Formats: sequence, C-alpha cells, structure tokens
Amino acid sequence: MKWCSLLCPLVVMQAGIGGVWGHVKRGSEQNATLYAYGANASAWPIAYGLSDGLLYIAQNPDDTAADLTPMYWGLPSITDECWIVNGTFVNGTRAGSLYIRPETDNSIGVLPYARAAAVDGIVTGFALFASQLVYNNNTELEAQFWASSTDTDGVYALVWVEDESEVGSGSFPVVVKGSES
Repeated sequence: MKWCSLLCPLVVMQAGIGGVWGHVKRGSEQNATLYAYGANASAWPIAYGLSDGLLYIAQNPDDTAADLTPMYWGLPSITDECWIVNGTFVNGTRAGSLYIRPETDNSIGVLPYARAAAVDGIVTGFALFASQLVYNNNTELEAQFWASSTDTDGVYALVWVEDESEVGSGSFPVVVKGSES
C-alpha cells in the first residue's frame, strides 16, 4: 500500500509535466530560400532560370547575365498532407510548383500549376525532412539532387539523378536545404 501512495503522485506529476512540454515537430516553412550544399557549392542559393523555367545553383541568384532570378518557397513538412513545393518570385508573383522534368534530362524546374501525381493511391512530391528537401517516391524518401555543370562559369543546373553512371563531367551531388527568410 505504501508503494501505491508514493508512486501515484509521481505518475500524476510526470503526466502533468509531459503535457505542458508536449513534443514539438519541425513544421513547414514559408518564404524560404533553397540552398545547395556540395563539393563546389557551399550554401549557394537556388535560382530560377527566366529563359527555361529550370532551377540553377549559383553564388549570385540575381545574376541577370545568366538570366537568373531569386525565388522564395513554400516548403511543406513530411508530416503535412500536401507535398507540393510552391515557388514565388521576390516581387510576390507566384511561379508554380517544383517538379522533376523528365523531358529535360530530369532537370528540376517549376511548372506553372500545382501537380501531385498519384501512384497506386499514394501521392508523390517534395517536402522537408528536418531542413533537407526530399522526394517521396511511392513512400520512399529520396534525395538524389545533383549539380550539373552548364556553359556559364559558377552556375550549375539542379538535376535529379537516379543512376550515377549517367552523371556528366563536372557534376557533383548536393544536399538541398530550406531556410526561412
């Protein structure tokens, strides 16, 4: 009986303290900048190519000579229901949604509309796992982003690589992370 009289108040106190400090999950981010981290790009912003709608890794995301402009991103968390990453230009104009574009050698680009593809009833898309951008490919989280060299010095195309044997010379893997502005 003494155990019960000593143990019950401790259990009640623990439950009360636990309720006050509930578990905090990392949530989605709004007006975030995407950065690439890799061998030749340490925290380089990801910019939008005005001429082709594709994304590029560049030290200067506002490089008019390379036809680039910076963007802000709405980044969902993997715990959110909607896994669509939407981009907005710095002037507030909506650009569209992040998408792997197979017709352009798996370049990462922005489509002018939100698109979530269903595969056997499972929605695929991009979201944050902690601060890292990942892709849900039929319930598997993947991060196969690469920087592919371009004709412009210091500017790399952001591409999705499933087979490393297809990687071109001067390319390197990158981790893409989001950070709220």
